Amino acid sequence: MIKSIRQAALPIGTLTITLTIQASPAFAAQAPGEPLLEEIVVTAQKREQVLSDVGVAVTAFTGEDARRLGFSDPVDVAAQTPNLNVNNTFGRSLANVSIRGIGLNDYAVNNNPAAGIYIDDVYLVSPAMLNFQLFDLEGIEVLKGPQGTLYGKNTTAGTVKFASRKPGDEAQANLAVEYGRKDRLVVEGAGGGQVAPGLGVRIAAQTVQQGEGFQTNRTTGGDVGEIDRTAYRILVDWRPSEAVGILATLHGGQDRSDPPLLNVNNRLDPSDDAYFEDEFSSAAGGPLRQDVESFGGSLSIDWAVSEHWTIASVTGYADFSRFYQEDRDGSALVHLDGFYDNDIEQFSQELRATYIDDSLVLIFGAFLGWDEVDTRDQFDSKDLLPQFGLGGSTAVGNFYSQETETKALFGHSEWRLNDDWRLNLGLRYTDDRKDFSNAFTFVITPDLATGGGALCPLRPAGDPAVLRVSDGIQTGCYPPVENDYQVSDLSGKAGIDYTGIDGALIYASVSKGFKSGGFQGQLAFDPADLAGFEEETLLAYEIGFKSRFAEQRVRLNGAAFLYDFEDLQFYGPLFDSPFGPLFGIANAGNAEILGAELELVWVAVAGLDIHLGLGLLDTELTSSFLPGVAKGSELPNSPEVNFNARINYDWRFGDGLGGNFLLAVAYKDKVSYDIVRQPPETLEDGYWLLNARVGVSGANDAWSLYLWGRNLTDERYRTQVLTSSVGFGESYGEPATYGIGLSYAW
Repeated sequence: MIKSIRQAALPIGTLTITLTIQASPAFAAQAPGEPLLEEIVVTAQKREQVLSDVGVAVTAFTGEDARRLGFSDPVDVAAQTPNLNVNNTFGRSLANVSIRGIGLNDYAVNNNPAAGIYIDDVYLVSPAMLNFQLFDLEGIEVLKGPQGTLYGKNTTAGTVKFASRKPGDEAQANLAVEYGRKDRLVVEGAGGGQVAPGLGVRIAAQTVQQGEGFQTNRTTGGDVGEIDRTAYRILVDWRPSEAVGILATLHGGQDRSDPPLLNVNNRLDPSDDAYFEDEFSSAAGGPLRQDVESFGGSLSIDWAVSEHWTIASVTGYADFSRFYQEDRDGSALVHLDGFYDNDIEQFSQELRATYIDDSLVLIFGAFLGWDEVDTRDQFDSKDLLPQFGLGGSTAVGNFYSQETETKALFGHSEWRLNDDWRLNLGLRYTDDRKDFSNAFTFVITPDLATGGGALCPLRPAGDPAVLRVSDGIQTGCYPPVENDYQVSDLSGKAGIDYTGIDGALIYASVSKGFKSGGFQGQLAFDPADLAGFEEETLLAYEIGFKSRFAEQRVRLNGAAFLYDFEDLQFYGPLFDSPFGPLFGIANAGNAEILGAELELVWVAVAGLDIHLGLGLLDTELTSSFLPGVAKGSELPNSPEVNFNARINYDWRFGDGLGGNFLLAVAYKDKVSYDIVRQPPETLEDGYWLLNARVGVSGANDAWSLYLWGRNLTDERYRTQVLTSSVGFGESYGEPATYGIGLSYAW
């Protein structure tokens, strides 16, 4: 949707990104038919602003951008965003997100991500909740650097915001179907409009089905990789008066896709040696199953109290469950045939009061959030445990519950000192509390008379630690652990904007980021390892600029930053045990991050626009608290160079017909997925990805027929490398895929 920037702003609490053309003298002076640089309006600072006028590093996409680029889940956004890294792990059931080298590389579900992910202004508390489907979007914003003085939840890395498309003033509907390699079928539909004066409704849904997989299971001879994902969303937008707006959303989905196989060089099973170079061939003896379900909603209320004051409320709720069963040893033997059973429930309430006049912006906010996590993980290991002194046992696992409560007060202000200078100040107070309970590691034995070993001595019948389960007797290795964690923190931001140069903004800021500590959610044979880890803090210095030139046909934005990172939280194989390396999370040390970003948009001729992005990172662990993590190490998931480019060309021909060609390129430099003991197996070389889309469309784009392709050079690249008791397990990105699509709107 194209509109004048001078139209009335939407309510503050409504997250919107709209493609706009700014009605300025520079544009007005251009002759009809001349190429125009389109601006994006963002709500990064909780109100509508042109992206070029915001003194914050933001990468933004419109809903049309996301559709043409083929964004299907958050990992796709990273390919076209400088210094954003998203790794899909455990299939699509868990995501690790990092911004500018800062992230939570944790495979447990009870720790909050370092990068805040918001859907329609609601923060998601667990990395297990971040692999949602992308469809019917209004836009995406990626905010880089610490966030907290404008947002309910504070984060050290930054924030990624996804906005659903809202009901419009007129009735509208669209349907799209894609079919591709490996019997892949994507069907997406949406529609809505005004059902009564002041009342709009929009319903959207998407299903992704793939009948064949890219991987081969050498044990069964069958393929692995079928996809079965479905999601829906309902939005109700009620405007009882000009001053009040109420937006209610309801969403849900399920994922019953195949968990992918791991390519494992199993040191205990030489039968895989002849196949290890085949990236899409592995063995699995145990069952593979995934069942992920989500349900939730939000309620946003905006009230324009007066000409200058607005009050906003955002209430969010989500219920999420995940059962994921995999074979982590890559063999027909029962070494590490694991499953993860997680239940997560969350609630949040955010209130904001905003004052805006010609020279002053004030935003005051309060946030309350709670969540509860229950987890039971188990590894069937009857062929492995006897080698580690657990003879007679058939499985090992862990259990815990965690409750979290977050309270915060925050404020943001912007003072226009004169025509050229603007001062930005923000402050935040956070209080976090976590209760970690009923946490223990257990073994499974056929009966009370067998197994256990020295690590988990068997207990007599009637002991509370002894429980009969479907596959035997579950015995706790130690009494359940109860721990609690509480922290309060004061953080903030100070910045200055200079607008005295025509068509340019120069800004500088210093901010403090904060992320609370918590507890590790993995196996621990020593209960002392469940004592918890402390909060991490980040002092961020940043300078940047945003500019438009060449008769408003070129936009060039850039930023440079220096981070002083203290007590960083790191996840990896940190704990040694007779069972082999055990994963956990701890404060690894202090680090320094130096980096820069450049983003260029050039409207070369009418219909042809070119987007270029470059991210640079230099990360170093300046001190280490852990024996296995060396001082001087680079941080994981932090490539020194990442580059993206896309070329989009639209043209018209014939009787109202049009054509479109899109080429998208992404490059990621070499990266380490694990720095504990500097294993060379976890170093991934740099790689390129090439996507393309070409199609024809009817008048006013009422219909479109197109061909699409992803990873067209068939690049082989690893998205995850994880060590275990049997060796390193590797996950690979999808090979070349291609297909055809048809969309129709009315």
